[in-house]
Amino acid sequence: MRRNTLSFVFYNRLIRYQHTANLNAGMSLIEILVVVALTAMLAAFAAPAITFGTNPLRDTSNRMAANFKLARAKAMAKTAAYRIRPLSVGQVVIEHANNCNETTWTTASEFVTEDLTFDTPTEVISAQVDGSGVANTGWNVCFNSRGRANQTLELTFQDTNTNQQRTLEIFVGGNVDLSEIS
Repeated sequence: MRRNTLSFVFYNRLIRYQHTANLNAGMSLIEILVVVALTAMLAAFAAPAITFGTNPLRDTSNRMAANFKLARAKAMAKTAAYRIRPLSVGQVVIEHANNCNETTWTTASEFVTEDLTFDTPTEVISAQVDGSGVANTGWNVCFNSRGRANQTLELTFQDTNTNQQRTLEIFVGGNVDLSEIS
């Protein structure tokens, strides 16, 4: 009997709550306007900061610098060698092996192909290895398991539409430096 009485009490409270709640209640016009105004203000502040995709030279050179840094980090994390070499003046490939002197290299599948392809109309116009000029596709750099590069590499990227240039340098210690656009 006690159980039935308790159920009846809960049932009565539930019915009383349903009757007092306004089923047509929603958001007022003022609340909606405040939310729209706040969203518009946030969008106005965020819009000037969105610059990705507007400058192919900057996007490509930043992405390549990030790829070189990631290859170095992977080499240290996996205690393996990671090599970056060009496939063309507009694309590179990243490979790994046990050490930099290996003759057999495996393509590193953890790197996305789109990130290794340059944005049109950007390409490598000059390359220097240890201060000596080499062909635009005749270079490579290998990071060993300690994160050291096997040679100093300087790549100059150019936007062929605007003739703007940017230089990417990889030092023997593994540091990656990116110049300003000129």
